[in-house]
Amino acid sequence: MSDLDLAAAFPAAEEEQWLGLVEKVLAGRDFRRSLVTKTRDAIEIEPLYGQQDSGPATGGRSGRWTVFQRVDHPHAAAANRLVRADLDGGADGLELVFPGAIGANGYGVGVNTVADLTTVLDGVDLTGVKLRIDGGYQSRPAMVLAIALARTWGLEPGSVDIVGQSDPANGLVGLGRLLASYDRVSAWSVDLAYYLVETGWNVAPFVADGRTVHGGGGSEAQELAYCLSVAVEHMRVLEKGGLPADAARRLVTFSLAADADQFATIAKFRAIRILWDRVQEACRLTPEPARIHAETSWRMMSRRDPWVNLLRTTVATAAAGIGGADSLTVLPFTTALGLPDGFARRLARNTQLVLIEEAAIGRVGDPAAGSGYVEALTGRMCEAAWAEFQRIEAEGGIIESAVSGLLQRRIKAVQDARIADVAHRKVPLTGVSEFPYLAELPVRTLRPETDDVELSGEEIDIPQPARGARYSALVAAVERGASISDIVATAGLDWIRCMAVPRYRLAEPFERLRDASDRVRDQSGKRPAVFLATIGTMADFTVRAGFARNAFEAGGLVALGADVYADQDAMALAFARSGARIACICGTDAGYEEHAADYARVLKANEAAGIYLAGRPGERERDWAEAGVDEYLFAGCDILSFLDSAYRRLGIKTDAANMAGEDVR
Repeated sequence: MSDLDLAAAFPAAEEEQWLGLVEKVLAGRDFRRSLVTKTRDAIEIEPLYGQQDSGPATGGRSGRWTVFQRVDHPHAAAANRLVRADLDGGADGLELVFPGAIGANGYGVGVNTVADLTTVLDGVDLTGVKLRIDGGYQSRPAMVLAIALARTWGLEPGSVDIVGQSDPANGLVGLGRLLASYDRVSAWSVDLAYYLVETGWNVAPFVADGRTVHGGGGSEAQELAYCLSVAVEHMRVLEKGGLPADAARRLVTFSLAADADQFATIAKFRAIRILWDRVQEACRLTPEPARIHAETSWRMMSRRDPWVNLLRTTVATAAAGIGGADSLTVLPFTTALGLPDGFARRLARNTQLVLIEEAAIGRVGDPAAGSGYVEALTGRMCEAAWAEFQRIEAEGGIIESAVSGLLQRRIKAVQDARIADVAHRKVPLTGVSEFPYLAELPVRTLRPETDDVELSGEEIDIPQPARGARYSALVAAVERGASISDIVATAGLDWIRCMAVPRYRLAEPFERLRDASDRVRDQSGKRPAVFLATIGTMADFTVRAGFARNAFEAGGLVALGADVYADQDAMALAFARSGARIACICGTDAGYEEHAADYARVLKANEAAGIYLAGRPGERERDWAEAGVDEYLFAGCDILSFLDSAYRRLGIKTDAANMAGEDVR
């Protein structure tokens, strides 16, 4: 290897020199307003960071992470075929997603008894394949089924690796309800913990699941603080029940969302380890590494141009891997459209496998350590998350904060700001709000008929005395043929209700506009259209015409015209022949001064239902409005309201009332 040091040939650069050059470029503009941005947690992102010494050790994963694949097909036999293909294709973990899970997306594995689970996992070696149970209010009953199955198969308690997704606060925040009184939920938690400790089953049943906060639009610090608060609440419940803190913490894991904001994702996964170490130290425990699972973000997925989801999930996967996730589930690129088929599932697996085997991300422990930007962002994120964690604790802990709605209101405030930024295209969505492709071809998904999972059953006779007795009885009952429905009935249906922050996808409002366009196309054979009434030469109008085309097509309106016209009469003739009923004037500022009013008048005379102008009106707004211009299209405008207004002028319903609501299929 060469000893040549290229840097030695150049003088050392100083930050003051760089700032001097920047000031020349800014030409009097404010440095902080021009080059410093802020995250949703008001963390300032500087334009330049120097190299830093590593911050607190994150204790992250060393080596390959576990590649999980979702199992959510409603039919057990079909689910087994997909499972076998996943394991043959390189997955070493299976995430069983039940209909009760917040992230089930309207589906869920069709398992209600041990016999059903046996069908789904037929041929699976549970001593070499890890399981995750994601079932919402069905998580604990599903874990009972998994333990009963392992017993039936004669497996040793220490030979399996099962992680549950039991997080009562998740139902409060994401759904606004809890299955039973919290005292009853807590009592069952203690019983489950004692059963596992005494029997030796390698099952971590309790999770601090930040995906619901992320899916509801929350910030990174809010997601981290939620996870800390839930983990601490699990510890409190178990300690109050008599379980030592050292044993209690080993029953708790973490789940976080990974999205395409790669540096924020890297910092978030590093931060949770630092924060959890601090909590353990406060509990007078020698810190043990947090066990962290990542799932690529539902919030960033799109139904339109779904191939772009492959780019998003690749960035998110790499970021979670660099950040130190112990295991990872990648949502297949067609997840927002329906049940993914084998092809989409294979791409989800291979996204991880390529990054592990070819990019070798897992071979370096904490590869982001020492990066000035990442270290600074990690530190500031820890501070913001700790402050929010303290706020939740001051409100009485995570359950009290959620029942009162205080936490949800703070998440909703961030959600509202995020939705506004998407509407104004400050947060661009490739293939959706930017670079839309109206000629996209459909992708294949599996669309089986799903049967509702029965939620009511016969109560099982559960003994009360000894710790762990409830779950011993449940496992025995399940082995005799009892079902998840029976266990749910035994737990009770005394719902606690509160404010919810349901998860959503950023692309949803644009998708609703595109859906309206599809309905028109299906009924009439043509999509709704806008005519681009261009002024001057192609060099004059190309920039604004391109901007307008992109904006209108983001809502499903085909852009027609955009030609060189001899005069406004030639333009009007082209408008009449186009069949469009609305028009957008596009040109230069000088061209607007001379021709915009005439263009508007002739378009109005030709019965245009709506007339728009690409650009800001400035001092001519009154004149142009009198000539017939209805609205103005410019960078930073609320494009969703603008597009919905265009549809209203065309007399087309867009379901605008649900613009930021829950996902509807």
